[in-house]
Amino acid sequence: MSNYDITFIRPEQKAACEIWKKIRDVCKGAEAIKSAGHEYLPKLAPSDKSARNRKRNEDYLTRAVFYAITSNTKIGLLGLAFRKDPTLTAPEKLEYAQSNADGAGTSIYQQAQQVLDNVLEVAREGLYVDYADGANQAIILRYQAENIINWRTDRINGRDQLVLVVLRECIEEPDGYGFKNVIQYRELALEEGRFVCRVWRRSGETGSGGYEVSSEYWPKPKSETSWDEIPFTFVGAQNNDPTIDESPLAALTEINLGHYRNSADYEDSVWFCGQVQPYISGLDSMWRDWLEKNGIKVGSREPLLLPKDGSFGYAQAAPNMLAKEAMDSKRDYMVQLGARLIEQNSAAKTATQASGEQTSSTSVLGICVSNVTEAYGRALAWCARYLGMKGEEPTFVISQEFIAKVAESGMVTAIVSAWQSGAIRDSDMVRALQRLDIIDPGDSIEDVIDTIRNQEPTLIGSGGGNGDD
Repeated sequence: MSNYDITFIRPEQKAACEIWKKIRDVCKGAEAIKSAGHEYLPKLAPSDKSARNRKRNEDYLTRAVFYAITSNTKIGLLGLAFRKDPTLTAPEKLEYAQSNADGAGTSIYQQAQQVLDNVLEVAREGLYVDYADGANQAIILRYQAENIINWRTDRINGRDQLVLVVLRECIEEPDGYGFKNVIQYRELALEEGRFVCRVWRRSGETGSGGYEVSSEYWPKPKSETSWDEIPFTFVGAQNNDPTIDESPLAALTEINLGHYRNSADYEDSVWFCGQVQPYISGLDSMWRDWLEKNGIKVGSREPLLLPKDGSFGYAQAAPNMLAKEAMDSKRDYMVQLGARLIEQNSAAKTATQASGEQTSSTSVLGICVSNVTEAYGRALAWCARYLGMKGEEPTFVISQEFIAKVAESGMVTAIVSAWQSGAIRDSDMVRALQRLDIIDPGDSIEDVIDTIRNQEPTLIGSGGGNGDD
């Protein structure tokens, strides 16, 4: 493949895609894992090509039970991260991002959930800021890790800066009443200090030729001649640089698949050895032939006549606990890896203990949330620059208070007393009560203070008096 081929994929990207597919399949659940056949489950007697062995492997796959442990853990982590609504602080011109951040009706809150979802799965996502001329809006577009196929950095003015990003896009084109998927590539490049965007599509009327540039444009912020950087940022699990990070769910995925293989062995053993096997001993050939000819009925209402010294009994295999023990061991290990939704500790804990455990168990989640918050900060700054809003810094923050704080009555009393005595400002009091969830963190501090100062007085005994004036 030529190095000038726009479809070129970096070697580390190819290697990572194989790992990402496995993690994504595990997060999708049983249907995706089982539809992959024996990709995640070894074959029994693989050298035996007989129809009987094929049927045995089909049954082996069907009976296996896949537990959606990784998926449930990811959903639980997302729930912790978005327990509180993120806060968006933006100028009036950018308020549309609350309901339509990407130009397709996706709010910035929903988009942030999708980004964090992918960062937890494969530790990678991309945000690109473009400009929609028709709506006169800057939009934030997200790209999954698999579609960021190529990139390059260079040292400019003393810092490493992106000079090339190639994004693969799948476009739906009408085909009668249906549609067909068309692959195109978007090249983001920094050439001679100026940002240029090119779209590559296949040539020819039928789209069967090689890829060539179908459109090229040089975006520019309002009141500026050009961009001096590419408005694209990576979002990672460790940091937001171009390096591919390890997935936070990688270790849990491997144990989940091992648990699945143990489950297949266990269920196969239960089916093969779990049924009771009746047997008869002490028969001569005449009795054997007679019973085979007339058949045998087994049950409490069907007496079975046997010759002298004949006996009838049931044989049952001893419980095969090896596979079950392996499953239990992996389950316990998954709990240690953070799968708290599988087995919760019901022991009572103090607020201090709960806070300490939160720090260790959600540290990876905290880093991921910080990276997503930082990436959206950069993206919103680019949006503001596109719209010519200089000096205005929009912010988007996802809360890292993953566990609700317990507000002790003494603490609340102390805060309010300090406020009433003038020891702390109005804003300090509101922030303190917001951190304790006494006041909604999403409320504006100014609005809360205004409500406190201007609320109507409460008349003692109103509505409950005895009618005296």
